[in-house]
Amino acid sequence: MHNPIETKRPIRFSKDGLKVFVTLNCGSSVTIDRDDFDRLVAEGLSLNWFLSGNGNGRNYVSVRHPRFGNTVPVARHIMRAGRGQVVQYRSGDRLDLRKANLTRSEGAAKRSLRG
Repeated sequence: MHNPIETKRPIRFSKDGLKVFVTLNCGSSVTIDRDDFDRLVAEGLSLNWFLSGNGNGRNYVSVRHPRFGNTVPVARHIMRAGRGQVVQYRSGDRLDLRKANLTRSEGAAKRSLRG
């Protein structure tokens, strides 16, 4: 049914197979659409996700980018946000990385996929 994925932390799939639940290093669980999950894995993005703070009390699900070596919020990678673009969470839940919860708009972004 699902190909096994090697990771140190548990990964679960919804019964319908459309959502994936990725466990963070702190034990919290992140929800992501299956198609985005498959794309991130195919692109070589590590599943060693963690919460990182922005210095203003907000935490984001982040990962070390394999090509650039910097820390990138996973939501920015999912939305393919570049310089000058901001990713926002419709529900305010930063552990919900489904596209239905994410929007990309123009604005001052601190990070981008290009470093």
